[in-house]
Amino acid sequence: MAKPTPTQEELDDILLSARFGEVDEIKAFGEQYGWDALAGARDERGNSTLHMACGNGHLDVLQVLLEHLPAAALQATNEAGSPPIHWAVLNNHVACVSALVDVPEARGGGIQLLHQKNAADRDAFAEAIFAGEGKEEVAGWIEGFLWKAEGGDDNPNIKVTETEDGEVKMTVGEAEGSDDKPIDSVKDITAKAENLEVADKQEA
Repeated sequence: MAKPTPTQEELDDILLSARFGEVDEIKAFGEQYGWDALAGARDERGNSTLHMACGNGHLDVLQVLLEHLPAAALQATNEAGSPPIHWAVLNNHVACVSALVDVPEARGGGIQLLHQKNAADRDAFAEAIFAGEGKEEVAGWIEGFLWKAEGGDDNPNIKVTETEDGEVKMTVGEAEGSDDKPIDSVKDITAKAENLEVADKQEA
């Protein structure tokens, strides 16, 4: 038997449920209307239930969604080009970032989410750095995960650098022949990113 179609009001309500961590409402909606209907719910800015759960750190809601939503939902972006993992990063919700990355790549998760870029051409690590103070924990987690996942050892000599055109990037050691300025810690580059952001606002 086909599932009924939710009204717009019901779609709006389920987005609020994801935002406020109402896991029972999420389960009930999925059972009544189907998980595809839940996956398609968006607010006026294109944010999904995954964005809401990630942005507010509701790991229990996120785990239910990850169990049922299609793979494409994990990489679906809002109007700003940001996937759900970026919302978790921006709010320093390390457990949510970890849960997303733990999902197998065949189901839309994995390391590919950390490399996905938003409309500003920043991936998860760059977004954490650019977001500024208070994101050191999630930036450090991403940095360590990427290093180990991509063949590093337990004591990486990782450098975060700023190129001449202001691009933030992560390198291993010092690149030969490079004029990039190394910044030795997440805290240092966070401060630098904050200064760049202030400068951008002053020029606007």
